[in-house]
Amino acid sequence: MIDNGYLFAKDNKRLFINPSIGCTSKCQYCYLPKLGIKNVKRKTFNEIIEMLNKSSYKLSKNTLITLGCFSECFDESNKEETLKIIKYFLKKGNQIQISTKKQISYNDIKNIISLIKYYGQLTIYISSSTITNYEKYEKGTESPSSRFKTFDLINYNIPVVLYIKPVIQDITIQDIELYKKIIKEKGISHVVIGSLFTEDKNNESAPFTSTDKLFYTKCIDEELIIKELTSITKVWQRSTEVIKYLKNNFQIIAKVQKEVNNLLKEDKSGHNMEHINRVYNMSLKFAHYENADEFIVSLIALLHEVDDYKLFGEENANNLPNAKKIMQNSKIDSEIQDKVLDSIKTIGYKKSLKGMRPNSIEGMIVSDADMCDGIGVTGILRTYDYQKAHGKPFLDKTIFPNSEIDASTYKIYDDSVVCHCFNKLLRLKNLMMTNSGRKEATNRHNIIVSILYNLFTEENVPEWTEYLNNFLNSNK
Repeated sequence: MIDNGYLFAKDNKRLFINPSIGCTSKCQYCYLPKLGIKNVKRKTFNEIIEMLNKSSYKLSKNTLITLGCFSECFDESNKEETLKIIKYFLKKGNQIQISTKKQISYNDIKNIISLIKYYGQLTIYISSSTITNYEKYEKGTESPSSRFKTFDLINYNIPVVLYIKPVIQDITIQDIELYKKIIKEKGISHVVIGSLFTEDKNNESAPFTSTDKLFYTKCIDEELIIKELTSITKVWQRSTEVIKYLKNNFQIIAKVQKEVNNLLKEDKSGHNMEHINRVYNMSLKFAHYENADEFIVSLIALLHEVDDYKLFGEENANNLPNAKKIMQNSKIDSEIQDKVLDSIKTIGYKKSLKGMRPNSIEGMIVSDADMCDGIGVTGILRTYDYQKAHGKPFLDKTIFPNSEIDASTYKIYDDSVVCHCFNKLLRLKNLMMTNSGRKEATNRHNIIVSILYNLFTEENVPEWTEYLNNFLNSNK
């Protein structure tokens, strides 16, 4: 147990750290005045760590670090010290959660991103109990439109959670459509909704040393808001539920990644862990904007090559024994396994030529990400490696591609890299199934087109330029 305001913990499961005690904002629902906290008192990072080291508190690498309980940890006076605290505990391997009503930009945290070892090790909660009435109920805080820019960090694989606590009776619910719009536009995967504290003081890990009275209880609007938002995102009632969910998923994903790496580490065909990781990261990025289950997306992305026919033969591709074994070893729920397997069976260019396409949004996302990795500069390089391994040149001026490609005529290696660009790579853009995929594929498609135009100019082969023009006109 430790409790001096700046540091609070009942056990080594969770440690609250406050770079200051008190807040300059005047939120109507603030509990600090009710705890007798009126003036702002600050400590430096060094002072806080010194207090921790001199205490008898037993910090573990599994201790959850929570910032933002007794202060606005990202105001201008606290920001620098808060970032030092985050950096310190990331290096120790702790999971960290931050609650704030301030905007956190990429520039604020760019120097600590490399320290994050897994998705969810650093989780940011953007607090908002009202949008249209914030000047009255959250007086002195940053505007919601400014705070909500923090959700752009989702693009850097940092989970940012919308924290609607407390729900203000008859006020928060007025903005339900605005919250839904923000969730969809920003790709918010997790929302925490409820009162600041539960009705049972004994179950609260937050500090209540100066009073035995809880300040908030559930209001009747909570269930209505939860019902509205559950249809578009994951909804929780406690911040620690999100943390537990993310950490549990990380542990499973880490185990799956290790087994996939062991299986594919010798691959030289362009279907190795470098490809897997690119698809995995791109799939997570797409998932944020497509209202998809990130865990299922992660599993599909990591496992989509482990039974590929090019590596393991048609029997494996049909039965997926490697994917099944890896998921069983990781003790993944059978219902989730079925969803993952159903998607893997339909991912791949050759399967698309047979009319096989994913039905779930998670499968569509990974299919798009997998195909996007075959386009652009990365796609050209992967194609070159694979074709070269089969003795094929980059360009054979005398051999043009097939004008029509179907499942019976498609070959995994062509007469040249350029032929493969026409027979596969330049066709992938039109196979995208999600908005995120279409946007990414268009950019990468244009890169390949530019490379080919420049190549044909340098090689002085106008007949190939004409062929490319005709191909693009017929495949718009």
